[in-house]
Amino acid sequence: MAQWDQPVTVVTGVIGQFVTISSTEGAAEYMLNEWPRGKAGKKFAAAKLALIDAHDGKISVDVARAAFVAALEEAGIFFR
Repeated sequence: MAQWDQPVTVVTGVIGQFVTISSTEGAAEYMLNEWPRGKAGKKFAAAKLALIDAHDGKISVDVARAAFVAALEEAGIFFR
C-alpha cells in the first residue's frame, strides 16, 4: 500500500462524518464509494489515472495525492 506522508480528512456521504485517507488505495476507495454523483469533472478523471499510476509505481504517491486534492477542490468537497 502506498502511504502518504500527509493524510487528507474528507467529508463522507453521511452528514457530519469524515474519513481520513492516508494512501492511494484509500483515495481510490473513496472515489469509488463516497464521491458525490454529478461531481466527477476533468480533475476527477485525472486523479483516477494518477492513483492507478502511483499504485503501479509510475509516479510518486505525492503526485497522486496532489491530483486527488485537486479533484476534491474542483468538486467542492470539504477536506482538511
